[in-house]
Amino acid sequence: MKIIRAVKSLIVDGQGRYLLQLRDNVPTITFPAYWSLFGGALEGLETPINGIKRELYEELGYRPSLIEEFLSYKYSIKKVNIIDREVTIFSSFIDSYEIEELELMEGQSLAFFTILELQKENNVVPLDLSTVLMHGLSETAPSLFNINYS
Repeated sequence: MKIIRAVKSLIVDGQGRYLLQLRDNVPTITFPAYWSLFGGALEGLETPINGIKRELYEELGYRPSLIEEFLSYKYSIKKVNIIDREVTIFSSFIDSYEIEELELMEGQSLAFFTILELQKENNVVPLDLSTVLMHGLSETAPSLFNINYS
Protein backbone atom coordinates (compact mmCIF):
# COMPACT_ATOMS: atom_id res chain seq x y z
CA MET A 1 0.00 0.00 0.00
CA LYS A 2 1.33 3.43 -0.97
CA ILE A 3 1.89 5.94 1.83
CA ILE A 4 0.24 9.28 1.12
CA ARG A 5 2.50 12.09 2.34
CA ALA A 6 1.10 15.54 3.05
CA VAL A 7 2.11 18.87 4.54
CA LYS A 8 0.17 21.59 6.34
CA SER A 9 1.08 24.94 7.83
CA LEU A 10 0.16 26.80 10.97
CA ILE A 11 0.27 30.45 9.89
CA VAL A 12 0.11 32.72 12.95
CA ASP A 13 -0.30 36.50 12.99
CA GLY A 14 0.88 39.07 15.54
CA GLN A 15 -2.30 38.62 17.58
CA GLY A 16 -1.77 34.87 17.93
CA ARG A 17 -4.55 34.04 15.48
CA TYR A 18 -4.34 31.13 13.05
CA LEU A 19 -5.03 31.41 9.32
CA LEU A 20 -7.35 28.74 7.96
CA GLN A 21 -8.95 27.98 4.62
CA LEU A 22 -12.61 27.14 4.09
CA ARG A 23 -12.33 24.15 1.78
CA ASP A 24 -14.32 23.99 -1.42
CA ASN A 25 -17.77 22.40 -1.12
CA VAL A 26 -16.99 19.56 -3.52
CA PRO A 27 -18.09 16.02 -2.59
CA THR A 28 -14.95 14.42 -4.09
CA ILE A 29 -12.55 15.95 -1.52
CA THR A 30 -12.10 15.15 2.14
CA PHE A 31 -13.94 17.44 4.53
CA PRO A 32 -15.71 19.64 1.95
CA ALA A 33 -16.77 23.05 3.33
CA TYR A 34 -14.66 22.59 6.47
CA TRP A 35 -12.06 24.96 7.86
CA SER A 36 -8.58 23.53 7.35
CA LEU A 37 -4.93 24.43 7.63
CA PHE A 38 -3.33 25.32 4.30
CA GLY A 39 -1.32 22.58 2.63
CA GLY A 40 -1.66 19.47 0.52
CA ALA A 41 -0.07 16.31 -0.82
CA LEU A 42 3.60 16.03 -1.64
CA GLU A 43 4.51 15.43 -5.27
CA GLY A 44 6.83 12.53 -6.13
CA LEU A 45 10.05 12.65 -4.11
CA GLU A 46 9.42 16.22 -2.94
CA THR A 47 10.70 16.98 0.57
CA PRO A 48 8.19 18.24 3.15
CA ILE A 49 9.84 21.69 3.36
CA ASN A 50 9.78 22.12 -0.42
CA GLY A 51 6.22 20.81 -0.52
CA ILE A 52 4.88 23.29 2.02
CA LYS A 53 6.64 26.18 0.30
CA ARG A 54 5.07 25.13 -3.01
CA GLU A 55 1.60 24.65 -1.47
CA LEU A 56 1.62 28.04 0.30
CA TYR A 57 2.65 29.78 -2.89
CA GLU A 58 0.07 27.93 -5.01
CA GLU A 59 -2.78 28.47 -2.54
CA LEU A 60 -2.00 31.97 -1.23
CA GLY A 61 0.86 33.50 -3.19
CA TYR A 62 2.65 33.42 0.19
CA ARG A 63 6.38 32.88 0.65
CA PRO A 64 7.11 32.85 4.40
CA SER A 65 10.45 34.34 5.40
CA LEU A 66 10.86 31.70 8.11
CA ILE A 67 9.12 28.36 8.32
CA GLU A 68 9.84 25.69 10.91
CA GLU A 69 8.77 22.09 11.30
CA PHE A 70 6.40 21.79 14.26
CA LEU A 71 4.94 18.30 14.28
CA SER A 72 4.72 15.13 12.25
CA TYR A 73 2.46 12.12 12.58
CA LYS A 74 1.24 9.02 10.76
CA TYR A 75 -2.31 7.73 10.85
CA SER A 76 -4.81 5.33 9.36
CA ILE A 77 -8.59 5.25 9.78
CA LYS A 78 -9.50 1.85 8.41
CA LYS A 79 -13.24 2.30 8.92
CA VAL A 80 -13.27 4.97 6.19
CA ASN A 81 -10.46 3.45 4.13
CA ILE A 82 -7.80 6.02 4.99
CA ILE A 83 -4.62 3.99 5.07
CA ASP A 84 -1.05 5.11 5.73
CA ARG A 85 -1.15 8.90 5.79
CA GLU A 86 2.00 10.73 6.85
CA VAL A 87 1.65 14.43 7.69
CA THR A 88 4.28 17.07 8.47
CA ILE A 89 3.10 20.31 10.04
CA PHE A 90 5.08 23.53 9.73
CA SER A 91 4.63 26.88 11.46
CA SER A 92 5.32 30.40 10.32
CA PHE A 93 4.63 33.92 11.51
CA ILE A 94 2.92 36.32 9.13
CA ASP A 95 3.35 40.11 9.31
CA SER A 96 0.47 42.49 8.69
CA TYR A 97 1.95 43.69 5.39
CA GLU A 98 2.15 40.06 4.20
CA ILE A 99 -1.51 39.51 5.11
CA GLU A 100 -2.52 42.34 2.78
CA GLU A 101 -0.68 40.61 -0.08
CA LEU A 102 -2.37 37.21 0.33
CA GLU A 103 -4.43 36.05 -2.62
CA LEU A 104 -6.72 33.06 -2.09
CA MET A 105 -6.31 30.73 -5.06
CA GLU A 106 -7.84 27.58 -3.60
CA GLY A 107 -10.87 27.14 -1.36
CA GLN A 108 -13.93 29.29 -0.69
CA SER A 109 -12.51 31.68 1.87
CA LEU A 110 -9.76 32.34 4.37
CA ALA A 111 -9.96 33.73 7.88
CA PHE A 112 -7.93 34.22 11.02
CA PHE A 113 -9.19 32.56 14.21
CA THR A 114 -8.19 32.63 17.84
CA ILE A 115 -8.10 29.21 19.45
CA LEU A 116 -11.36 29.95 21.29
CA GLU A 117 -13.08 31.07 18.09
CA LEU A 118 -11.92 27.96 16.29
CA GLN A 119 -13.23 25.70 19.06
CA LYS A 120 -16.69 27.23 18.60
CA GLU A 121 -16.81 26.37 14.89
CA ASN A 122 -18.62 23.13 14.08
CA ASN A 123 -16.89 22.55 10.74
CA VAL A 124 -13.14 22.35 11.44
CA VAL A 125 -11.07 19.39 10.26
CA PRO A 126 -10.59 17.52 13.59
CA LEU A 127 -6.88 16.78 13.18
CA ASP A 128 -6.26 20.42 12.24
CA LEU A 129 -8.11 21.64 15.33
CA SER A 130 -6.03 19.37 17.56
CA THR A 131 -2.86 20.60 15.82
CA VAL A 132 -3.79 24.23 16.52
CA LEU A 133 -4.50 23.33 20.16
CA MET A 134 -1.12 21.57 20.50
CA HIS A 135 0.66 24.54 18.94
CA GLY A 136 -1.11 27.00 21.22
CA LEU A 137 -0.17 24.98 24.29
CA SER A 138 3.44 24.64 23.13
CA GLU A 139 3.58 28.44 22.98
CA THR A 140 1.74 29.24 26.23
CA ALA A 141 2.43 26.23 28.45
CA PRO A 142 5.52 24.39 27.17
CA SER A 143 6.03 22.71 30.54
CA LEU A 144 3.00 20.52 29.78
CA PHE A 145 5.16 18.72 27.24
CA ASN A 146 7.94 17.84 29.70
CA ILE A 147 8.37 14.11 30.12
CA ASN A 148 10.38 12.64 32.96
CA TYR A 149 11.38 9.08 32.13
CA SER A 150 13.37 8.49 35.31
